[in-house]
Amino acid sequence: MASVLSASKAQDIVWEATFSDSLPSIGLVDYDNKDNLFYSDQEGNITVRYHFADDSSNYYSPAYQSPLQQFEAAKTVNIFTFSRDLQRIEILDRFMVPLYSSRLITPDFGNIRAASLGNNLKVWLFDETNYHLLQWDYQRGSILQNQPLNLIIPEGEWTVEEIVEHKNIVFINAKDKGIYLLDNQSNYLGFLPIIVDHKLALHGNFLLHMEGKYLVITDYLSGKSKRVEAPFKSSSVAIGKKMIGFYTKKRICTYKIPDGLFTME
Repeated sequence: MASVLSASKAQDIVWEATFSDSLPSIGLVDYDNKDNLFYSDQEGNITVRYHFADDSSNYYSPAYQSPLQQFEAAKTVNIFTFSRDLQRIEILDRFMVPLYSSRLITPDFGNIRAASLGNNLKVWLFDETNYHLLQWDYQRGSILQNQPLNLIIPEGEWTVEEIVEHKNIVFINAKDKGIYLLDNQSNYLGFLPIIVDHKLALHGNFLLHMEGKYLVITDYLSGKSKRVEAPFKSSSVAIGKKMIGFYTKKRICTYKIPDGLFTME
């Protein structure tokens, strides 16, 4: 996995809009594995639009309200949320019926800054008290892995904004440093010198993020990347199987993934 990126600029990308909505507040956005659109607001409430239809939607309001730092719908039939302020994770089924809810308050944890649902329903946690990456079996209440990240991430001021497991690779977004890649046994694989200040968007072997009016697409295996002008200027991007969404705190627009978007020259 390359740590030095080479970039190219793409041409002839045609965007086909499928849905747009303006809302009082948008927190995080994701798609499930059937390309239904999920988004949270600043209180942690979740809305899903099935096939983007206004008359075919569902809504979930958690008992304890707070902005979400992690919101995942894509990997399994389960929906995962994490609130840093509440130190709480929730797991919902695909109809947004709660299956599990718990505060991360145990003698084994300090302050959890980032959390994500990994493979086999194991939860990744970043404990900022001691800078450790934990893999936690919430069903048994046991820690399966405990990796000190300060052995991997260089010294200096840093913290973890997000953890995501994708295709058996754990992506660790270290604020103002870049993205560190580990295998799911916490072994170091590589580094991407990409600064991302929004929820990570992953599709196949590609990482997507926004830079101004451009969508930047990086093949995280080769390190090659390209820039594509987005259909509208947004702060964040989310991607599903065949759909891609661009969103701000007030607006979301979705498009079919255009032909050639992931073609590297």
